[in-house]
Amino acid sequence: MPDNQDKSIRLIIGGFEINTWDDASIDSAIDTPAEQWSFSLFSDDDLELPASVKSGAKVQAYYGNELILTSTADAVEEGCDRSGYALKISGRDLVGQLIDCSVPIFYGRQMNLEELINKFVLSGDMGPVFKKFKIQNNAWLKNKISVEPGESIWDSIVKAAQVTGQHVWLEPDGTLVIGDPFKNAYQAKTSLQLIRYSDENNVLDARYTEDVSNVFTDIKILSQDAKGQHILASGSAETQLNHKRLKIVSLSDVETKAEADAALEKIKKDNNLQAYSMLATVPDWTLDGKVWSTGWYINFETNRLSRATAKWAVVGRTLTLSRDNGKKTSLKLHRQGDWAQPLLYKDPQKSTSKKSKKTKTTKPDKEEKK
Repeated sequence: MPDNQDKSIRLIIGGFEINTWDDASIDSAIDTPAEQWSFSLFSDDDLELPASVKSGAKVQAYYGNELILTSTADAVEEGCDRSGYALKISGRDLVGQLIDCSVPIFYGRQMNLEELINKFVLSGDMGPVFKKFKIQNNAWLKNKISVEPGESIWDSIVKAAQVTGQHVWLEPDGTLVIGDPFKNAYQAKTSLQLIRYSDENNVLDARYTEDVSNVFTDIKILSQDAKGQHILASGSAETQLNHKRLKIVSLSDVETKAEADAALEKIKKDNNLQAYSMLATVPDWTLDGKVWSTGWYINFETNRLSRATAKWAVVGRTLTLSRDNGKKTSLKLHRQGDWAQPLLYKDPQKSTSKKSKKTKTTKPDKEEKK
């Protein structure tokens, strides 16, 4: 079913291609794992499916020749009545497999990020599903985590990435990427416009939100170093508030002033990330000849929303197709520059071991007093 650009929306499942879809939805978000997708069609004539089209089969979706999704089908549904035949194929991106499945129980030991992915994903049960991964920054890759029996594979990967101070996400070809999703952000050449009385608008609707419920003017970080000395970091944030709001955060795993300062900057950016947001709907699935993707930077211009004209980062996008409205893309936008990488995660077992040592030395004293 080619569109006006002579491109078809093609779904290949179990080696069988279907390109006559009436409805489709493909979610992708940097801050949400295992996003959902679905394709459905209705036909006057029955569609005879080969045996390879089944739940659990490999799925690839293309817009023209551009790959936009790699996954496995969670569900394949067929229905029929006097009026015709209906087919729906749906699932989640490949991260769903990592969330569902647990780490093997006999691997409860310390591992670094590369060991974990190679052992549990590429060489493990997930080998047929995942083929490769990319790590942007190797500086902290020797840091290890304790993998707990029964822990989900996804949770262990996220934890192992956090000890390197990096985020985890999935690319359309199914590659796991560990790094900064905005490190090599694509800057869109075409600006988004929503101008009153303009014939050049390329935005159907937009909603700008400022929410100060999690915004603080003053932030303090409290912790202790290895010697029990207090560590303090404090700072002020520029906000739209006319009164002071103080937030004191206790972080037991912060051990140096530099770590406290990094935590402070992370909290300030996270507050801003949630405080300023915009949802926008645009026609079609492409901009600058590329299918919309997360990790982009765009310029938004409007004279209808008071404070929405700015540079924005695409944190989430949903491609949709319907019989009535054709192709649209819904964008979840946050201010450019407000994204912050995870803080370096520290294995809590370190602090636990210290406590256990203290317990062993104090018990004999109590017994002697008795």
